[in-house]
Amino acid sequence: MNKYVSAYLPLVDFIADCMGENTEVVLHDLTDYHQSVVAIRNGNISGRSVGSPITDLSLKVLKAATFEQTPYMANYQGVAKNGHMLKSSTYFIKDDSERFVGMLCINTDYHNLVSSRNLLTEMIAMMKIPNESAAISENLNMNVHELVMNNIHRICPDIGNLAETMQQREKMEIVDKLNEMGTFMIKGAISYVADALRVSVPTIYRYLNLVKKEN
Repeated sequence: MNKYVSAYLPLVDFIADCMGENTEVVLHDLTDYHQSVVAIRNGNISGRSVGSPITDLSLKVLKAATFEQTPYMANYQGVAKNGHMLKSSTYFIKDDSERFVGMLCINTDYHNLVSSRNLLTEMIAMMKIPNESAAISENLNMNVHELVMNNIHRICPDIGNLAETMQQREKMEIVDKLNEMGTFMIKGAISYVADALRVSVPTIYRYLNLVKKEN
């Protein structure tokens, strides 16, 4: 094995152990193109083993002398033996005279990640609220007072400043809308509404009776 290539042998196991079983790490010695693979981990991804020949891309790199312009090629697309797409990178190994003598290649099969992403996308799409229901919302973390006030503010956001100057008809309209929202089905809601509208509890009962008759 070329001595410059052999210096990279420890990196084969190091990278493979770091990246896991979905990443193939291959060391090529270009002394013999017919059996250039001198070390490999997780070779099941490409179906190669020690003694396998150089790849088509490597031949193109040699032909185009790509290694003379850049020390490596990162994140290009490869294809696994089973057809899965790979994220591939190659580091060019050179000797002291800058002669291209070997390659350290990393090929990651990200098929499971893509499948997981697609599954999550489908699940998230199922959870989305349709546009026609955009006006419907639900707050799951409220006590009775917060729920009542939330309903009031949905009807009249500035209730705190307007309550004192509102006419009876305006307050009745708020009570009517609160009734339609089911607010008064909750025990204690009437007193909270009375406080918000600056009226007495009996007045809220009277408003309710009036709006029910009108309806």
